[in-house]
Amino acid sequence: MHVKDRAICLRAVNYSDTSQVITLLCREHGKLGAMAKGSRRPKNAFDGPIEVFSCGSVVLVVKDSGGQLAALTEFHQEPRFRQLTKRLAALHAALFGAELTEAFLEEHDPHPALFDKFLKFLETVQDSASDSLVWAWLILYQLRLLEETGIAPVWDQCTNCGTSLTSSDSPPARGLHPTDKSNSPPVKGESGAAGRGYHSAVYFSSRNNGLLCSACEGTFVEKRAIDWKIVEILQQPSRLPKTDIETLKQTEALLIYHLTELLHKRPKMAKYFS
Repeated sequence: MHVKDRAICLRAVNYSDTSQVITLLCREHGKLGAMAKGSRRPKNAFDGPIEVFSCGSVVLVVKDSGGQLAALTEFHQEPRFRQLTKRLAALHAALFGAELTEAFLEEHDPHPALFDKFLKFLETVQDSASDSLVWAWLILYQLRLLEETGIAPVWDQCTNCGTSLTSSDSPPARGLHPTDKSNSPPVKGESGAAGRGYHSAVYFSSRNNGLLCSACEGTFVEKRAIDWKIVEILQQPSRLPKTDIETLKQTEALLIYHLTELLHKRPKMAKYFS
């Protein structure tokens, strides 16, 4: 079956002196593995050798039986992401995004919205003026990837008891319940005037795919205590570009921990953001 689509290369491996095996993210046909015969020859039908982030229109012959590589017959490449190599942080972030995209998508499972978001992520990272912005766009793309694949963590309530967890649930500056006139600390889960109690700490459980309140965390072995400012960012990702670098690093550390649990191995590119 011949298919025409827009695609971006997620991975490219030399197969022989003249050919490559590539992984493409196609807008309408999802992730596809393909053989690019002759792509390493000086003259070929692909506008030169295919590299990671090569982008453009493709024509492929897709095999009917599963597990077989498609045959790439045309690739009209667009010079969109050549500036990525000029900023190391941007290149590492882009490669991290590509690695995760390949890892979380199944073959022949189209995600047109994710394709568009991935291209936008690459464009934004490429144009980022600072390392903090690179970190911010990487975190935002990771969150969007988890959303698009249906495994987004729960950031606004306890996944065990369902208690709402927002920035207003964080403890007051002096650690007292607002209705408490004494000097004693608040009781876990104690309700305030609005019917929702303050929680002195909040936790994230990867296996439970979300937050745990302080009243529930004791029953879970796998968990990680996190700062309320990280919770606020994950609840309002639009704040990421204006977030300081140290908070971004803490947020990314949490996501790397979660991604490692989901994939059962640490992503290769995580070492550049740890």
